[in-house]
Amino acid sequence: HAPPTGRNPNPNPNPNPHPPRTAVITAPAAGAPPVLRIRVEQREREVGMRCSDTSCGIGPSDEEPFPAAGGAPVKQLAIRPLRGSGVVGGSVCAHTFHAACLVSAERVAGWGGEDKEEEEVEVACPSCRAVGCVPREEWEEGVRGLV
Repeated sequence: HAPPTGRNPNPNPNPNPHPPRTAVITAPAAGAPPVLRIRVEQREREVGMRCSDTSCGIGPSDEEPFPAAGGAPVKQLAIRPLRGSGVVGGSVCAHTFHAACLVSAERVAGWGGEDKEEEEVEVACPSCRAVGCVPREEWEEGVRGLV
């Protein structure tokens, strides 16, 4: 057995045999939106199960493992331009709503559709606040859906 010479037989000056880590892994910031939930809700909107209302009460929830009624799409409304606005046809924005969700959101915002004489009910989009109207018949359908 040879006596030690005082030299380090290992040419690597780093005493740690493992290379240093260069990738830093960080957790998502607090309050960051869950990506999977966003994707699922977007897909539910695309197939008509969920509307543009952030508190959609018609679409599926996390508490129900299987959507009621087989996940069949429910009719959604687009907010139409007001009469006399100069715009004919179409909608005031790209958002669509279940009748009950629109009525609920409008009541929370202070819009009521209480004047039962008018054929149309003036509303503001709960998502972008664009002002337009929906037919009275569809509004009443939403009122019945809340009961």
